[in-house]
Amino acid sequence: VIRQPPTVICYICGREYGTKSINIHEPQCLRKWHQENVLLRKHLRRPEPKKPEVTPVQ
Repeated sequence: VIRQPPTVICYICGREYGTKSINIHEPQCLRKWHQENVLLRKHLRRPEPKKPEVTPVQ
């Protein structure tokens, strides 16, 4: 049985990333999202996506 490393889904783009690389990816992804959002017409622009709060399971 091959075990896959743990992954997390980016709340901005929806892609899967490793738990170590997600901290590098998210700021870059948010920057890219802002660059693309500014290019849209005003009525098509969306509010910035907010990172969901995760509460630990006890």
